[in-house]
Amino acid sequence: MLATRSDIADLQQQFQDHGRVLIADLLSTSFAAQLLERARQWSEWHLVTRIAGQHREFDGEQMRLLPAERIALFNQMVHEEARGGFQYLYERYPLYEKARLQQLHDEVFVQAYALLRSASFLKLLRDVTGLDQITHTDAQLSRYRAGHFLTMHDDSADSLGRAAAFVLNLTPDWSVDHGGLLQFVDRNGQVERAFTPRFNALALFRVPTVHSVSMVPPYVDRARYALTGWARTGVEERLPQAA
Repeated sequence: MLATRSDIADLQQQFQDHGRVLIADLLSTSFAAQLLERARQWSEWHLVTRIAGQHREFDGEQMRLLPAERIALFNQMVHEEARGGFQYLYERYPLYEKARLQQLHDEVFVQAYALLRSASFLKLLRDVTGLDQITHTDAQLSRYRAGHFLTMHDDSADSLGRAAAFVLNLTPDWSVDHGGLLQFVDRNGQVERAFTPRFNALALFRVPTVHSVSMVPPYVDRARYALTGWARTGVEERLPQAA
């Protein structure tokens, strides 16, 4: 399901020069379209954010049914956290966690997850980044809708062995005006480069790299879909066996 490539040397050079690269046409066209259609139909989203400094997850469908006054209060708490530091608000479906618990059953998502864990994808990551120590990946499906965002951070997490991060965009016909841009920030706090979501294109960048996802404005009536995750090093931790 990975598309055949002849541009590895060029991608290697871009990553070496900048610590990031955009890889067009990662998947076969047919599978990319199939994956997008499944994401559009999906309903089991977790709305994620930080409240009082702690990661929180909520049932996405239940949150959408809340009365307006409770949604307004929730947004007030989310925005207050953002004023104080790191914050995010978007929807996800945790492929990695579901798969490890043997709870990933949707056929299309099973195929997508297997591809991101495959020897061919790991080889592509190692070849482009030059990081031969990459051993495995994790991944989630994400959905950004109006009001969703991710503030500046660098993805560093010493205990997780993150060597590089990736974002496989699945949204066609997306505009800069729709927000949801992956923004890379230099040491002076300036946006050095930004990737506008592009269908079937993989953004790959070194960890740590300071970046953010710009807010999707309130007038946007569509969603930005992506498969996001990390290329990791070391031995993957095994889940404890049930007694």
